[in-house]
Amino acid sequence: MSGIIRNFVSLFLRMKDLKLLVGFVLCLPFASFAQSASPIQIGPKKISAESFLQVYKPLVESDSITKDNQAAFLSDYIDYQLKIVAAEQEKLADQPDFKEEYASFRKELATPYLVDMPTLDMLVKQAYQRMKEEKKVSQILVKLGENASPADTLVAFQKIEHIYQKLKAGEDFATLATRFSEDEMSAVKGGVLGYITSLQTAYDFENAIYSIGIGEYSKPFRTASGYHIVKILNQRPNSGKIRLAHIIVSAAVDAPTALQVEAKKKIEQVEAYLKAGESFELVCKNYSEDPYSRGRGGEIRRWYFSSDLSEELQDALFGLERLGDLSKPIRTNLGWQLFKLLDKKPLLTFEDMSEFIKQKVLTDSDRQSLIKQAFMKRVRVENKVIVQEATKKAAFERMNVERTGSEPFLQEPIFSVLDKTYTVGDFYTHVQAQQKRRIKSLGYLPVVSEQSYLDELIEKETLNAEEANLESKYPAFKEQMADFLEGSLFSKMTDQEIFEKSLDSLTQSKFYLANKSAFVMPARVEAKLVVADSQKTLKEALDLLKKSPYPMNKKLADLSFGLKESKLEEPSNKLLAELFVTMAKNGDYVVEISGHRDASEADSLSEARINKVVSYLNAKGISSQRIIQKDEANLKAASKTVKAKNARVSFRFFSASMDDVVKRFNALKPGSLEANEGYFKKGLSPVIDAVEWTVGAKNYEAAGKFAFVEIKKVESERSRSFEEARGLVIRALQERLEKEWVAKLKQQYPVVINQVELEKILKL
Repeated sequence: MSGIIRNFVSLFLRMKDLKLLVGFVLCLPFASFAQSASPIQIGPKKISAESFLQVYKPLVESDSITKDNQAAFLSDYIDYQLKIVAAEQEKLADQPDFKEEYASFRKELATPYLVDMPTLDMLVKQAYQRMKEEKKVSQILVKLGENASPADTLVAFQKIEHIYQKLKAGEDFATLATRFSEDEMSAVKGGVLGYITSLQTAYDFENAIYSIGIGEYSKPFRTASGYHIVKILNQRPNSGKIRLAHIIVSAAVDAPTALQVEAKKKIEQVEAYLKAGESFELVCKNYSEDPYSRGRGGEIRRWYFSSDLSEELQDALFGLERLGDLSKPIRTNLGWQLFKLLDKKPLLTFEDMSEFIKQKVLTDSDRQSLIKQAFMKRVRVENKVIVQEATKKAAFERMNVERTGSEPFLQEPIFSVLDKTYTVGDFYTHVQAQQKRRIKSLGYLPVVSEQSYLDELIEKETLNAEEANLESKYPAFKEQMADFLEGSLFSKMTDQEIFEKSLDSLTQSKFYLANKSAFVMPARVEAKLVVADSQKTLKEALDLLKKSPYPMNKKLADLSFGLKESKLEEPSNKLLAELFVTMAKNGDYVVEISGHRDASEADSLSEARINKVVSYLNAKGISSQRIIQKDEANLKAASKTVKAKNARVSFRFFSASMDDVVKRFNALKPGSLEANEGYFKKGLSPVIDAVEWTVGAKNYEAAGKFAFVEIKKVESERSRSFEEARGLVIRALQERLEKEWVAKLKQQYPVVINQVELEKILKL
């Protein structure tokens, strides 16, 4: 059943009276034929009872048929099937681009069917069980590459075995790690790696640490990194995961002392601002040197498990208890960092984590290999893989013998998959292709056994056979592919007949001109509307809303300067930071900055003081368009006796948004004021609907509300221009094209209802 038809199912889930649908069907003006067992036939296509039931049965089982939508369901179902028939008759599925899309989808859909689910489930459950515990691990590593020579492998093994014997003799693990481990990061710490849990390391490494207890060490084992010995120092329940924001002041570990000191002072200043109650996001924006997270308030877009962090960070960050808690400044390899806890979650349930763990397992190369081995073992049996051992042995012996390519031996079967046989020649061709590929990718030809080459070919052909037969092995896969085929045919036909045609500008223009009367702009007014809960509130609001920008009641202390000075002193920083925070939080705010001086000071000082504040705001990203500069000189003295009090800058806040005025009133008494400005048509506002639509100011009172309306412009009903109506034109054009197309299809592919058969289905 296609996704489109599933939509029909959900659309009509409220159907209840089956008899009404029967009656409706019997009244349809379609021809009837008694001989066919199909309830519906559309042109050459007979829709079986089973196909119809796939759509109809869920409606019956939900006991939800109603009189109101029963006709619409059958009508939509038939229209849908008409379009599928049209697509089938045009052979859309045979077009190259369609075939390519179909093959791509099939490949993607096949992936879950080409996995050994019992092994995958076992590994997922194992990983979750292990995740319940975190192990504090120390290691000794002897490095060795994956493709190391036998000689190098022997040397590395002898070295790790020598260390292992020392451990068995009672020598201290940490001391041996410091002396012999080749993991530079952990060796200096006595081999300590910190806390580790499942899915954090190579699978062999994980197996080793989860096979021993606290205080125990493992036997030597090998991973892609080399040979290891691990010791468990401690273990604890899983700490869950955390999400963080940070502010970072960069300072490389080897940076000059002066830079290190400067970075430390800067992070301490950051900490001081935060302790004083400044917003973390705004402080981050101004001080953090991480360009990736600074713009979003320092948010790091990932969750951290304890084992994701260095040992130094684990305790400090997982020790944060409440959301919003801040860490102390921490020295890391990146510099100085200060963290904020954004979220904290315990280890989730298996049901909540299983899908996440499954994806991790499927992308882990070691676990992937185990799943693949189990899968191949099963499908080799199911696909009846038979290897001719005698031929295989002879083929291996003759592989490096010169050949002309016409030897009869090359035609001998070496293995078979299902009913298909592969010859020695096929095997040799595969070997040559793989050797060329390896030389091209690696630059040399590694040593690969004849058996490995043969296993590669058998695996490849077995997988091909398995994938080719998925429809016959798995009914669910067959149904999904049928759904995709039908849905894609429907989509492409709809695009071709409706959407592509409706997006042609000439067609749109022609349709608009032919139906201009249908695209009308209703009568409307441009007005300012203010509605209050009392006459007093209305008067106060109107006083504030006379002219934009509107005055705000936000207060800020004056910024003081030294007498005869325009330099910003250290005590100014907090006040300026508060000014910036106010402007940054309120995007519609405008600030009036008034400069003052004492009569005894130079004339230029009041303007110079303004300029210092403006420069500060501009440097923080506040546009000059949001700043009003007002030089008051010595006209508004703060004191007649203390001259220093006159050396200052004062602030007033305004807003370009009526919403800020509304918030100001509603903060004191919720719902006391509403204000809007713009175009209104009938039905948008009862006040606008009630007043006379003429230009000018009007008062209105009703139902305990007091309103002021200023109508600036009245527009009569008129035809929309093409640009104004374009969206409406496209929608109307698509509806017209749809209607005409369906009518044409019904003429081309007559719809025939077998009333007897359909009634049988409807009585089920």
